[in-house]
Amino acid sequence: MKKFLKILGTLSSVVLVLILTIPFFVQVDHYRPQIVQAVNSHLNGKFELGRLELSLWGRIHIQADGVRIEDASGSPVLSVKDVAFDMPYTAILSGAPLITLVMKEPEARVVKGKDGKLNVLSLVKRMPTGSPDATSALTAAGTPVASPAGAEGKMKLPGIVQNAHFGMKVESARVVYLDQALQLSNTVDRLNLRVRDFSLSRKTEMEVWAELKTKMGADLSVEGPLQFHLTLTPELSGGEFKKASVHAVLSADDLLIEKGGLFVKKKGVPTRMTLNAELSSSELGLKEATLEFHNLKAVLSGRYNLETGADVKFQAKDVDLGPWSDLIPLAKEYELTGKLSVSGEVKGKPEAIQYAADLGMENFSAKGPHLKSKPVINGSVRIQTDRIEKFLFELTAPGNELTLSGTLQSFLSPKISFALTSKKGMDFDHWIEFPAAEKASAPQVAGSAAAQAGKPSSGTTSGGEAPSDLDAMLAPLRANEILKRASVEGSAALSFVKAKNVKIEGLQAKLLFKNLESSLTGIQMKVFGGNVAGSFSCDLKPKAPTYAMNFTVSGLDLGAAVETQFQSMKNTLTGRLSASLKGDGASFNPGPAKKNLSMKGDFKLVNGAFETMDIAKIADQAINGSLGKVADKIPLLKGRGLKVKSSGGSKYDLMSGTFTIKNGVLEAPDFNAKAAPKGGIDLKGMTKMGLLDESLEAKWELTDTQRITGADQLSVEVAGRTIRNYLAKSEKDPVTLPVTVGCKWSAPCVDSAAIPEYLAGIAAHRLMGEATQGVKQKVQEKVQDAVKNAVKNGVGNALKGLFGK
Repeated sequence: MKKFLKILGTLSSVVLVLILTIPFFVQVDHYRPQIVQAVNSHLNGKFELGRLELSLWGRIHIQADGVRIEDASGSPVLSVKDVAFDMPYTAILSGAPLITLVMKEPEARVVKGKDGKLNVLSLVKRMPTGSPDATSALTAAGTPVASPAGAEGKMKLPGIVQNAHFGMKVESARVVYLDQALQLSNTVDRLNLRVRDFSLSRKTEMEVWAELKTKMGADLSVEGPLQFHLTLTPELSGGEFKKASVHAVLSADDLLIEKGGLFVKKKGVPTRMTLNAELSSSELGLKEATLEFHNLKAVLSGRYNLETGADVKFQAKDVDLGPWSDLIPLAKEYELTGKLSVSGEVKGKPEAIQYAADLGMENFSAKGPHLKSKPVINGSVRIQTDRIEKFLFELTAPGNELTLSGTLQSFLSPKISFALTSKKGMDFDHWIEFPAAEKASAPQVAGSAAAQAGKPSSGTTSGGEAPSDLDAMLAPLRANEILKRASVEGSAALSFVKAKNVKIEGLQAKLLFKNLESSLTGIQMKVFGGNVAGSFSCDLKPKAPTYAMNFTVSGLDLGAAVETQFQSMKNTLTGRLSASLKGDGASFNPGPAKKNLSMKGDFKLVNGAFETMDIAKIADQAINGSLGKVADKIPLLKGRGLKVKSSGGSKYDLMSGTFTIKNGVLEAPDFNAKAAPKGGIDLKGMTKMGLLDESLEAKWELTDTQRITGADQLSVEVAGRTIRNYLAKSEKDPVTLPVTVGCKWSAPCVDSAAIPEYLAGIAAHRLMGEATQGVKQKVQEKVQDAVKNAVKNGVGNALKGLFGK
């Protein structure tokens, strides 16, 4: 026994001496050049290794005074202050070798260039196919090699490999990520990593913690502690891996995240993820995976099998939206309330994945800057593998109720069907506070300096800014492949819609959309006391979209329509309008749209009136002005005049005619207006209205059919003969006046130069025709002189001011 102890003591002394002396005789740093050369031969860059030291005291310890790797451009990719490998003797003697890697203050720099490539992916050189190194790499990567005779397909690991375990310590690491294309910089400081007993047979633990202080871009910052803990417990049977249980926890409750003024996550806001799973060679089983953020809690469970694919369920219930204003400052003024929910499942392999989800919205409400009250929305959406089986949203607000329901087939080639209904109607005036309408400015005299100064130049708005090109805005829609394949079929039925005191009742329509062509058919509505029906279609494919329309109108109160919707025509014309029109056009830009519009139709206006034109007054001044000039030369007509009482307008039983619109001009060639009893003077003639420049050109014939001017009572004694109604073609005919109206249809003016000559000619004809032969020559001479003077001097100025001027 003593002899054995002596031998053991001698061997121990020898081992101790070797441990103490080998590092002095074996200089591991001598191998550093070979290591550097070997690594650099496989790099597109440069590898630098600091001095190597070996220690065998209590363990095998190899240390390097720093490591540095640069890419081909000379930029650093990885640098480490100190690197060390440890292997305790006790672990070797126990048959379970433990290797621990320690890195102090490493810094990794990952750069994504403008070409989208990462610098770390270009470090390793590509090995020529067939080279010894390439063959070795393929074999190591899993290329099948010949198995020994009788060997089974499953590989059993040697016991020492099964029992080997690995450890890692990373202290105060720094990771920098740069994206040159996005000019993005992201830095993670004070990152620590610890791995204990990573092996195929032992419980493995990994911890990551960091005190982050990083910025992304100009206004995104992340600061605070982050912790991650992972436990992996493997199970082997007969040297074969069977399964492993996985437990992971990520905690970032005290992490502060700020994105400008849009998002702020303060310290203490719950932010964590937990995972409990079981991993085998063929399946990942999720017992439960939980994600918690603020008051959101999402839970996943199920499994993913290599043969059958996924079978996973997920759920997030009753997420209260109110507290989210603490994270989104801009949401505070909207006072969000309500709850959201989502649940569903995913099944199958990736190439044939099947999924379903139910989304719910309960009592969602928000306050808006122009809302008198908060609307409440309840809704649900059922998604089933590339389609929406059903969506249903119901909006309620004081005086408002709206329901939208429908389906969507195929997200890649959408086919949408919907119905928009409102049984109680939509009163936007009761719900929305509309901005006050700008007061219409006083009409300006056509051709005046003020009118010219206030007229916007071509291609600009009244504010001096270039108008938006609405046609160009549609270009992305024409380029969207999904939209090209999309089709929509829907209907709308609303009992009424009211906005800005305009109420539309019984609104109905059907919408069709396919191949970038849309149409509204079956349009019906009651508005301004009348009925409107028709259709409208539009083709979005051309650069300037084209459209066509066909409408009929009956009994529409034109005065109410103009008063509320067309301020530029305010108080110009009133009455009950019935019309039919058919036309087409191109462009959504106002100017080209008016120019390209082509339309024709007919109209009838019952109980109409010109509010700014007193036709009786026009006739009065025309007649009296003409009589005074003519009487200067015809003493027989001196002292005769009329006093026509102004009616404040001109009322008509019926106005009718046909019209066309082309090249920005509306023409009504056969305008005819029959005055109401004792209400005015009949009109007929041609009217042109410029839609682009508001120009007006009208040639009317005024006929005093009801003899309200009293001109039919004018008479004169000639050679003992009484000539009555001498301004008409015959005693029984009404007086007729030719009138030309110009300037703008928002501010019309009369050109009356032809009236005196016309009336003088009628009077001269009557006087000469009715006079006796004995005095005819004398009368003829005087009348001719009177006509010449009337034409020379004119009485046009007498008619100015009849149109509100």
